[in-house]
Amino acid sequence: MRKIYFLTLILSLGLSSLQSQAQVYDTAAYKPILPLYRDVLGDTTVISKRSMPQQKQFEKGQYIFPPKPKNKWEIAINGGGLFVSGDVATKGGYGLGLEVRKALGYAVSIKGQILHGSTKGLNWQGSTGLANNPVLTSASPATNYYSNGGIFYYNYKTDIDEINLQAVLTINNIGYHKVARERKVNLYGGIGGGAMIYRTNMNALDENGNRYDFVSIFTNGAYTDRKSTTAALKNIMDGSYETIAEGQPDQPKFFERVTKPVITGSIGLGFHLSRKLQLTISEKISITNDDLLDAQRWQEHPGLDPVLTGNFDTYHFISASIGYFIGGKKRVEPLYWQNPNDYTYDAIQTLIKKNVDDLVDTDDDGVVNKLDQEPDTEPGAVVNTHGVTQDSDKDGVVDAKDKDPYSPMGAKVDGDGIPADGDKDGVPDYQDKEANTNPSGLVDANGKTILPGGGGGYWFLPMIFYDLDKDYIKPEMFERMKYISTVMKMYPDLKIVATGHTDIRASNKYNDDLSVRRVNNAKKHLSEVYGIDASRIITGQKGETENLIKGLPDGYNAQFEGQQYYNRRVEFRVFDSKTDK
Repeated sequence: MRKIYFLTLILSLGLSSLQSQAQVYDTAAYKPILPLYRDVLGDTTVISKRSMPQQKQFEKGQYIFPPKPKNKWEIAINGGGLFVSGDVATKGGYGLGLEVRKALGYAVSIKGQILHGSTKGLNWQGSTGLANNPVLTSASPATNYYSNGGIFYYNYKTDIDEINLQAVLTINNIGYHKVARERKVNLYGGIGGGAMIYRTNMNALDENGNRYDFVSIFTNGAYTDRKSTTAALKNIMDGSYETIAEGQPDQPKFFERVTKPVITGSIGLGFHLSRKLQLTISEKISITNDDLLDAQRWQEHPGLDPVLTGNFDTYHFISASIGYFIGGKKRVEPLYWQNPNDYTYDAIQTLIKKNVDDLVDTDDDGVVNKLDQEPDTEPGAVVNTHGVTQDSDKDGVVDAKDKDPYSPMGAKVDGDGIPADGDKDGVPDYQDKEANTNPSGLVDANGKTILPGGGGGYWFLPMIFYDLDKDYIKPEMFERMKYISTVMKMYPDLKIVATGHTDIRASNKYNDDLSVRRVNNAKKHLSEVYGIDASRIITGQKGETENLIKGLPDGYNAQFEGQQYYNRRVEFRVFDSKTDK
């Protein structure tokens, strides 16, 4: 019984702790997030045939990870600015593209792009190192600026077509502190390669096929800054870009364009507009093994020995794109907008909610509602493992209210659970052999008169003492209890009175209850350990009202603790029908 008591106590404390935690998780308000990924568990149509064996293992609990679901493709159109980074100042241009992107996982996807664009550039500072430029030193008088003043303002118009493939890393879609559907922005970076074809022309002749008078602009002192020089150049240049620039093949082999491999890199921000649409702002850089995208590869080195510039040309495409997710209803969104942690954390929350629901103990009796056969037990009631209020002696008065919870079975009791005693001789009616005993006489256990007219009250038995605020019998008191049991066995008709006491500390109500628990435990000890009939032990409680040592302080004082000890006791004496009424 003691083991069961302590086990019940431990469970009660644990359940109380869980209930306090349950206040954090409001089970009434809890709503599972139902991420798209959870649908995988019940809808195998989003699982590929190749992944079905893993799905079956997951459903049976044989593999801890669910398979990756089939997900949608993204097709996007983009447009923006195209800029060449080279030796000639860029004026910018436009670019248009078509992209297709497919997620390989939650972080990595593959993106293919087709790009077409056109961009221009113009230097506001004239160049004199023209000797090695085959176009500007050609035999054709029209473009031979080298022999006609030796001044040229480099300019270009470049048409570019590119196809590339990139591996894209989505940086922040797998988070640990936010649901994927609440994440509206994804940051990603990509790297890849492809091929490009381009054609570069220069604006070297006017509408009549004549060279421009760049010498006048170069030598005119009025044109010394970017703004004034650029304005002067625009006044004389017609924007026709009729001259094929250096590096262009005389006999183009592929769409009349130069063909080059490229290495590409990109960075972008994706904005989740809906389950169908995505807006992306990005910049892509294409690195070529070519220095003639801008029609110029010579350093400004006067004389007849100009040298090549040190860097190849690159071009940038800064764009905005609108992507549409395709792939049918039986696919989830692209995985770069999904988060497998959603399922993990949702499963944890579901288990927490389930455990909280299973461990709730509404009436705080130590038995969870799921197992409690009396879910509305009164506070303080002693219950069994099914939550049913205990009535140890089956007298109809529950133990929590029974002042004699171990009265014999079948005994007629009053409202406090004390067996009825009509003649007040201390022997309950169900056992009394003399129903009308002289109340002043001393009777035996069967209610028969032993000493008419009283007696017995002078015979005190050893008393036992308790530690502060404790109701269990200390081992050092066992020898006294054995002595009392020995006396009762020697005199089988003898009844005794056991009275519980406390010291003066704590409230009267608390001390009354403590003295009841002390005397009931003493009665139980004599009954269970030594086989003494419980009906031979009459119990009572005095709380703090009859201290052996009076006048002690109501509080802790080490000087008086030894004296306080003697007030915490249970007294035993022989029943006296004259005085014990």
